[in-house]
Amino acid sequence: MSRLCLLGCVLLLAACGEKAPDEGAIRVSVTYGTFKPACVRVEAKDAKGNQEATDILSSQFKNTEKNEVLVAVRRKADWDATLGLTVSSYAETDGNRCAGEVVERFTNAALTIVPKEYTRFDVTLIAKDGDGDGSPTGIEWAGISDCDDKRGDVRPGAVEQCDTAVDYDCDGKFACADSDCSEKTCTDGDLCNTGKRCVGVGPAAQCGGGAPKCTQPAGQCQATVTCEASTGKCIEEALQVGAACNPGNLCVTNGRCTADKQCVGDVKTCTTPDNTDCQESTGTCNPTNGFCTYAPKPVSTSCVDGDVCHDPGFCDGNGTCIGTDTPCPPTECKTAVGCTANNSCVYVGDPTQANLPCSDDNSGTPRVCSATGQCVAFPYTPSNFNPNTIPGDDIGYLTTTGAVVFDTETRTWTPQANGGPDTTAFKVLTQPQTGGSPDILLIPLRTLSLGGELRIVGTRPVILAVYGDATLNHDILASGRIVNDSPIPGAGGNQACATSSQGKPGQFSGGQGGGGGGAGGATAGANGGKGVNSNATPGDAGPQQGSTPTPLLGGCAGGAGGGTGNAAGGPGGAGGGAFQISVARTLTVGKVLSVSGGGGLGGKAGSSSGSAAGGGGGGSGGRIVLEGFQVSLTSDTRITANGGGGGEGAAAGTGAADDGRNGASGLEDANSSANGGTGGAPLGGDGGKGGTSAAPTLGENGGTLLLVNGGGGGGGGAAGSIHLRSIRSCVLNNNAVLSPAPTGDCPTPSP
Repeated sequence: MSRLCLLGCVLLLAACGEKAPDEGAIRVSVTYGTFKPACVRVEAKDAKGNQEATDILSSQFKNTEKNEVLVAVRRKADWDATLGLTVSSYAETDGNRCAGEVVERFTNAALTIVPKEYTRFDVTLIAKDGDGDGSPTGIEWAGISDCDDKRGDVRPGAVEQCDTAVDYDCDGKFACADSDCSEKTCTDGDLCNTGKRCVGVGPAAQCGGGAPKCTQPAGQCQATVTCEASTGKCIEEALQVGAACNPGNLCVTNGRCTADKQCVGDVKTCTTPDNTDCQESTGTCNPTNGFCTYAPKPVSTSCVDGDVCHDPGFCDGNGTCIGTDTPCPPTECKTAVGCTANNSCVYVGDPTQANLPCSDDNSGTPRVCSATGQCVAFPYTPSNFNPNTIPGDDIGYLTTTGAVVFDTETRTWTPQANGGPDTTAFKVLTQPQTGGSPDILLIPLRTLSLGGELRIVGTRPVILAVYGDATLNHDILASGRIVNDSPIPGAGGNQACATSSQGKPGQFSGGQGGGGGGAGGATAGANGGKGVNSNATPGDAGPQQGSTPTPLLGGCAGGAGGGTGNAAGGPGGAGGGAFQISVARTLTVGKVLSVSGGGGLGGKAGSSSGSAAGGGGGGSGGRIVLEGFQVSLTSDTRITANGGGGGEGAAAGTGAADDGRNGASGLEDANSSANGGTGGAPLGGDGGKGGTSAAPTLGENGGTLLLVNGGGGGGGGAAGSIHLRSIRSCVLNNNAVLSPAPTGDCPTPSP
């Protein structure tokens, strides 16, 4: 037991007796375990601010076998009877003083000193030091704890080793990752390389560089030398006799190693010339590339060149056989590509003959070459009819010398003379369609020659099928129109529309009518406008139709405006018609082709009843299908399927009765929108514009002023569809006009 006494709370007593001093004292007991502190500090203070301290170094511990340090603290006479006492342990010293961070600290702030007695203050340290290296562990403190309490060489402050994975100085880094090892030699456990050093800083640092301890002798037949990782010993493996090697001469094959470490092989022989007829049977080998060369036989040597389209010939003196040609005879629509035997040729379609006239049977049907080399009526499959089912006798000539009208309902031409065609020169065939669509009138032709405008009317669409070329230098029109204040559809217009794309009628109520809805086409139509009375509802627009070339359908009628009695609603505009021109060879368009929709008519005003009817919705454009082996559009081409404008609503009331004006029919020669009716009845709603490539617009609502009320305007009709199809690339002039934009494989001309 070591007994150290503090005299007056500051000086060690020379000797500590068992008897307490008159002023009283504190007996401090500090016991420790495996960690023996380097220094213990005892501090005392009272409430008056008096304080003293003393350090006891581990060298002053007397009976260390008991792991206890005893210290007596004597109270001075002028100190309070109550003292605060603090005991601290340290792992470091500086001279005769405790140094570094406190390992453990124990405090009693109020120890009462009894005169002539010892007051006890017992402290037990919990820090551990299992390996006896003086570095504590097992506690939380401000210093660095021992990171391995089983190894005495691992502790804070130890010298870092650079060739192991042990953190000797407990700074959380080891080997090359520790900055203490920068540029120092290392092994990283690698015994097969020498002279390695730590390269880099921090976690990315590596033990690198160095040179292999074991080297491989030169020569491809040398035994392999390896390094034994556990000892760093160089070991020469057994030589593999017969192992593959490169003799360094391309005329020596199957290179292999011998027992005396040499590379040998088999000498290449040259006995297989490419052309046995015209080359000698034995040749020589070139060691730089390994190729055999054979001397040519004389020019007079007979030979066969291997081409089944050739007869035997003679060698050319350079090792090549030149056979005698046996050319294939020419064939319509095809070209020869080879022979299966002499005089037996193989043919494929000749692209240079594609679309040229040909005739390989006696049917009387005009034919052209297809890309596949066939002689066919059409070099492609047209829409909506089969050209191969039409007898040659039914294919005629349609020629006009002036303007004519063809009525598909009665199959009559007007005029029949003075410009009309010879109707005995061609036939008009009926082509049925499925799904309730109207029958098509099919006119198969060898020649189509128009000398003036052709207008097509009636209930059926038309196909002009030309078995050859066709150039259109005059207009072909099947547009919806207004004739004598009545809507007239184009050929095939207003058919199969009742439950599909027809515009819906406006409703009449309270003296006014709503506008009729515009008919649908490639887009939906536009709704009509409202009458002033909230119950005078507009007609809904007809929904969108399909834009495919099959079936061949015209446009639909707009909805009628709401009206009653002498205040009749404006009829809806007529739908544009439908026609198809299919040409076996080249179709050239140089004029107007139109299936635009008709304008809706204006509503009527009742002067006696003061009623104002709504305007009719615009009719939608129909469908044009143009197809040919090649389609060519000139600068004068105008192809349109525009929608008609809606009719204006009427206005009526006290002292006023104004009829609405008709909407304009869709333009036949431009891509501008047809205007709705306007200006006839100032309080009647204007009709909406017809559709082009842009959608149609709504009919406007009627207005009211001084007991005069207006009906709603009709909605604009949608544009129809244009389908262009060309097997060879289209020829398009940028000044051509197509409205709306076409479907198919011909692009819209650039503006």
